[in-house]
Amino acid sequence: MVKFIIMNLFLFCALVFLPLFGQSYDPETGIKTYLPKKYISFLIGGGFGNFDLTAESAFSNPQNPKERLWVAEVSDVSTSLHMPQLSLKFGGWKGWQGLEMELSYVGQKIPSQIVYYDSHGQIYIPPTDEYPDGYYYPVEPQDSVNLTDEFLNFNLFSIGGTGYANIHLTEKIKPYFGFGLSFGLNNIQSKYPGPGSFAAKNVMAAFGYNIKDAEKLNTTDFGAGLHIPFGIRFLFSDDLFFNPEFRFSQNFLSFGSSDAYLKERDKGTIQSFHANIGLGIILK
Repeated sequence: MVKFIIMNLFLFCALVFLPLFGQSYDPETGIKTYLPKKYISFLIGGGFGNFDLTAESAFSNPQNPKERLWVAEVSDVSTSLHMPQLSLKFGGWKGWQGLEMELSYVGQKIPSQIVYYDSHGQIYIPPTDEYPDGYYYPVEPQDSVNLTDEFLNFNLFSIGGTGYANIHLTEKIKPYFGFGLSFGLNNIQSKYPGPGSFAAKNVMAAFGYNIKDAEKLNTTDFGAGLHIPFGIRFLFSDDLFFNPEFRFSQNFLSFGSSDAYLKERDKGTIQSFHANIGLGIILK
């Protein structure tokens, strides 16, 4: 999966960069007819979004080894920023074509809210003084689960490429829209061991097990994403522009959490909308 993403990212960049920075000539006069513009820009901004999670036990069901011990899903969990989005871009355009490479960081969190888990199977409650052999307890869809502030913190670092259509509205105003792919590292932290087993914390507490006694979640894993930007470049001069930009993005996460009997595999998608502003310098 990782190799596939990297290969396609390089192919995508090559297909757009080569014509972008090539030279065009009039076939009759041999005179260069268009000069590309290359730039570096920095943007900062904020936004909001939501998170969808699918979690499953790392262990199979002892009664049916083909099934996981338990599965839990939750959708449309609201997210907010705990650090602004920061982006450093290197790119250029030639005529209507444009491409940029981007280094970015954004910090998001899950704030306090009530959600509804769709849970099935049975959870293994670790041994306690009262239940020294542990206990299997059936889990069902939850009526509601209270998530505390910063239930999950996401620190997303990525490098990506974006191809875009550059619209020459006027000599000084250049709207654009595009599509991009990214690849990077996702650090995920929580005060709890895992987002899936958290749905059964009250059940486990009733059997004498405090979920906070387990190791807190702090994991870093590879991930991928896509984004759809649209914005405008206002050229102040021949070498400086102001750049408001809006973007829709999706980040695809895959990580492991919890430990021992509660170990789980988690997959999630963060969908977010960001509004950014920035400045760029056109390189000579």
